[in-house]
Amino acid sequence: MSAPSDNESREAAGAMVSGEPVAGASGEGSCPARRSNIEVFIPTFNEELNLPHALRSVLGWADRVYVVDSQSTDRTREIAEEMGATVIVQEWLGYAKQKNWALDNLPLEADWIFILDADESITPALRDELLGLASQRPADVSETGFYVNRLTYFLGRPIRHGGFFPSYNLRFFKRGRARYEDREVHEHMIVDGPTRRLKNMMLHEDRRGLEHFIAKHNRYSTLEARELWRGRHPQEKARRLEFGIAFRRWLKYTVQPRLPFVGLWRFLYMYVLRLGVLDGATGFRFCLLLATYDTFISLKLCELRSLNVERGATDLPEPARALAQEEGAAISAPASRQAPPEDARTEPEPKPGATPAPAPAPVVAPRATTRPARGVPADGVRAFGADDLEPGPRPPASILRLTYNEEENVRACIESCAWCDDIHVLDSGSADRTREIAEEMGATVHVNPFKSFGQQRNWAIDNIPVKHRWQFQLDADERFTPALVRELARRIKGDQSIDGACAYQCPSMMMFMDRWLTHACDYPVFQVRLIDRERCRFEDYGHGQREVPRGPVGVLELPYMHYNFSKGLEEWFEKHNRYSSLEARQALAEPRLTVRGAFRGLLSRDPLTRRRTLKAIGNRVPLRATLFTLYTMVVRLGFLDGIAGLNYTRMRSTYEGMVSVKMSVFRHQRKHGKTGSGV
Repeated sequence: MSAPSDNESREAAGAMVSGEPVAGASGEGSCPARRSNIEVFIPTFNEELNLPHALRSVLGWADRVYVVDSQSTDRTREIAEEMGATVIVQEWLGYAKQKNWALDNLPLEADWIFILDADESITPALRDELLGLASQRPADVSETGFYVNRLTYFLGRPIRHGGFFPSYNLRFFKRGRARYEDREVHEHMIVDGPTRRLKNMMLHEDRRGLEHFIAKHNRYSTLEARELWRGRHPQEKARRLEFGIAFRRWLKYTVQPRLPFVGLWRFLYMYVLRLGVLDGATGFRFCLLLATYDTFISLKLCELRSLNVERGATDLPEPARALAQEEGAAISAPASRQAPPEDARTEPEPKPGATPAPAPAPVVAPRATTRPARGVPADGVRAFGADDLEPGPRPPASILRLTYNEEENVRACIESCAWCDDIHVLDSGSADRTREIAEEMGATVHVNPFKSFGQQRNWAIDNIPVKHRWQFQLDADERFTPALVRELARRIKGDQSIDGACAYQCPSMMMFMDRWLTHACDYPVFQVRLIDRERCRFEDYGHGQREVPRGPVGVLELPYMHYNFSKGLEEWFEKHNRYSSLEARQALAEPRLTVRGAFRGLLSRDPLTRRRTLKAIGNRVPLRATLFTLYTMVVRLGFLDGIAGLNYTRMRSTYEGMVSVKMSVFRHQRKHGKTGSGV
């Protein structure tokens, strides 16, 4: 039997939304002939996919519908105006402050106000219940505000278990008798008077896709961590909230911060104790992602505490104040940074007069010519500085650095390149001071719109006039060490390498919470960074690129330093949310790994081949995130890295979970002929 459609599912729930006007209404978008005595306002930011559904559920019976927009960059305002809503533009102030601003400044005249989010809609049954209340004289209604039950749809299916339904929110109230509490996120209304629950419900469905869902909760978790870090728990106001809301907040402030592995407990609570299992595969994915949200909060709370201890601050640390993006800002990368469709990933056109690049050679797993050493000297665990400059020959290599909004990192990165006489920055259109800082530091800056990492690196090979044939590709959050610079000087002499290699894999040491993670990050992890630009190109692979060498590939023994978390955990999760979508699509596009291929890959002498084989195997096994945690903490002895290793493992496990969920969703969409463009 085929699965019911989304509309059939809603009809079965008795919650089909209709835009039909009440008796006497003059049509959609116009004021009804008789006053309903209800006005609605909807806060928006880039809600073109959701807003039509919300407006159709209220236009035609509400006296007036206001859309308070936070400077959307899509068609939100145009849609609202076309459908007949009154649009007010107000710069984003914060979740509670934005709504309170609307309550204070909109020309509200009705006795009753309903606040509706753009991803929500009012059912006909709820509409009739609201109209019945508003038809009475306000003085005859003893209650000041009303809680409305909300049914959430996730990936097109209703979530009726897991403790997420029923879910009551105070949305309907007498004008001038309610305001939002002073919180950064998950704010609730404080009402001057008694409250009651309504019988009928509204629907909640965000149609912007899974990647947006994760990005939104990444942003929420930063704000929630701030509230927990401050320890602000307004008990006198919490007692005035609906009991279930007040109890959940008490748990969040007093119990959750003290729980180890809070994400695991949240998942067990939702999926087992609150019967989320009854919502099927969709319920499993929903519980897993909500557990991920609690993991976000826990990790960011650790980050704030670390910043506080480091700086001895008593207020919120300055870097943390900028962690949370404005509403909608963390939804995805700018358009210029998004990966193109797979069928559009072509080589960039060379400049007029440039020599066309030869076609890439077939990708063959490179064989390492040397084995990496485990020992790292003392000057191999600190960044190269001006004091490390020594007389004598320096490595004959140019440096290429890809950047996009890297003003926090680019200065320290270039300082670690003080040994090099030819430093180039290829920027993808930064909106901050990245380019200005790079030029101040003496680097040559080039700009090219970002299409993909592979195409960007190939564009640099084809179009940037560098001084040396050898090129080291360093990211802005990476640093050279004195030991690595000495090794480069030993390995390359003029235009040639001492062992005939056309490229070199280089290990990185992950720096997190002021320590080198020697176990939890699978050290050594190799990437090709030093290339002979005449014998190496790149192709897109997953969220990054892989090399296409035309000769043997060597292995450098000494690592560079990688500060992957210098912008904060919110930025890390936002970036890896995008990466997980790309990696999930790449994994599904790869041919299925055979048993013979798996054994050959695992037994390969090349560490990069072994790592890619392990990743391909991991893409096909269940409980991917759990197995990753066990592998890292037990097999790789990640526990030896202390709390930093544990937190890093939790973050990487979260990323692996995102890849796993998105692979499952993409596979389901492909099976049912859906594009999945919103994920």
